[in-house]
Amino acid sequence: MGPNPTKPAGTAVPLSAEEFRAVLPQRQAEILRGPQVGVHLREFLRLLVMIGRPRTCVPGLFAYVIGLGYAGPVRPDALTLAGAVQAFLVGFLANVTNTYTDVDEDCRNLPGRVWLLYRLGRRRLLYAIVALNVLMAALALCYGPAYLVFVLVGLLGLHQYSFGPLRMKARPFLGLYIFAQAVVGPFLIGWFGAHRTVVAPTGPALAMLAFLFLWFVAKGLVKNVPDYDGDRQAGLRTSATLFADRRAAAVAASAVTLAAYLSLPLLVPAQASPPRVLFATPWAVLAAVQCRRLVRAPDAATGNRVLRADMLLSSGFLGTVLLLQMPGWSSVAVLGAGAVILVGSDLLALDTRRDADANGPAASGAPAGAPSPRPRPKTPQSLFDRVAGRYDLFNSALSLGSDRRWRRLAAARVDPSRRLRVLDLATGTGGLATAVAARNPAAYVVGCDLNAAMLRVAREKTGGHVRLVRADGLRLPFADGVFDLACVAFAVDDMDDRERCAAELLRVLRPGGTLLLLELGTPENRLLRRLYAGGLHVMRLLGRSRRLAGYRHLREEILTYRGPDAIAALCAEAGFARYGRRPLTGGIAYLHWAERRPHDP
Repeated sequence: MGPNPTKPAGTAVPLSAEEFRAVLPQRQAEILRGPQVGVHLREFLRLLVMIGRPRTCVPGLFAYVIGLGYAGPVRPDALTLAGAVQAFLVGFLANVTNTYTDVDEDCRNLPGRVWLLYRLGRRRLLYAIVALNVLMAALALCYGPAYLVFVLVGLLGLHQYSFGPLRMKARPFLGLYIFAQAVVGPFLIGWFGAHRTVVAPTGPALAMLAFLFLWFVAKGLVKNVPDYDGDRQAGLRTSATLFADRRAAAVAASAVTLAAYLSLPLLVPAQASPPRVLFATPWAVLAAVQCRRLVRAPDAATGNRVLRADMLLSSGFLGTVLLLQMPGWSSVAVLGAGAVILVGSDLLALDTRRDADANGPAASGAPAGAPSPRPRPKTPQSLFDRVAGRYDLFNSALSLGSDRRWRRLAAARVDPSRRLRVLDLATGTGGLATAVAARNPAAYVVGCDLNAAMLRVAREKTGGHVRLVRADGLRLPFADGVFDLACVAFAVDDMDDRERCAAELLRVLRPGGTLLLLELGTPENRLLRRLYAGGLHVMRLLGRSRRLAGYRHLREEILTYRGPDAIAALCAEAGFARYGRRPLTGGIAYLHWAERRPHDP
């Protein structure tokens, strides 16, 4: 038997990704704070870089060079390189520190990041944070004691963003101030580094510093929006959770963002920038587009996609300001380095706000297995009454025949050599029940459904090889432990009470019995995902016809599927063990399986 995600936190047996994600957020947090699993050095370094998110450090690198430029011509020497490393590490350290401290929130906001932390080990991450702090201090010594004090004070403030006792990210306004140090700090590192000591910024440099501060405060407001649900559930007061809902927070963040971008021209009359810097103002148009996407984002996962694109926008904007402020080969070289980091991070998937890390039920801020933010439409039985006669044709047309292959793949997991007792819940027209009976002719197969019209079609289709019963999936008319196998195709999410349905399936299975579930998903491949989205658009157009209203209803169901992680969580919460799943046709559908524990009473 595989490792059980409900074991006590003291276990050191590694969990699989499916088992870990199937655990509720509170339990994930307990596991993360318990003993860590083993990891090779190479894997440790890769995970550390992913958690550090190099792509988010690029604006800090650009701000560093801008700070250098205000102090005079850039001198490409060893100290300049040491300053660049420090500027880069400001953002990197902030990211790894947040990952270490924000376990409770990330279990809801970014389940993929939490999984990476589980593999890396929370205690190991703390050792890495200490080592990076030592490196920052060692590099600061190159500039003298005054600069070392500046760096140490800066590190203390940086860590108080996430660590106690201050934990400034839980103080909405102070949190934004500290967040802005991700570019203010590197700018000062450049300014002080160029002077080789701590020197107060002069008028023009101070004006640019004020602009960068306002601009990155706006970034902090935007960054908090996708994390709204998880932060609120964890009781964290941020600039976003001060608002009544995520959309209101997004509107406020958008307003400050546009104000920040449009304040760039003020640097010219302040004599902080040459007039040519005005050529960077068109970036405000793209910023407005991003703001519109953020306000319209229906859930946290979509908000995270906006946030990833916003980092590209931020880097492009500040890179343009750098090039216009300090035209020359040094600026071009720094821009090239930033582009390599951005592109390399995406190509190598070195980021923890990817779709894969923010998807699933936890991405919406809800616990695993909880309802999706968008209410799932109820399926009226009258709809099945109308479409029963053409239900199979309907499914085949929509899936291009793949639905029959999916049912055969599910039936292929049935042992053909044993005389099994099989329940096909929500059998509909009997497609899966028929496939199971064909796989194991000796099996005793029962098809159960609530809709009489669908059962009439199933009776003709199965030809007496399947016993058909009309019953509610929440109150099955069978004794405990009578079936060896229970299966459900594309219906678990349609149940009025899916937890009760899962409990009923567990009840009627014998100890050691198998559960098979077929459910729709979202394609993994980008091209396939776009084609899939196009198909949903066609279904929306077809659904405008009253005769084809089923297309509209099915489209709404697809848009509100909770995802494969929610099925994993459902199985774990019901008491099933040995969960596994397999994507079908690029992730358009998923086959899930689990078992009732052999020694269940």
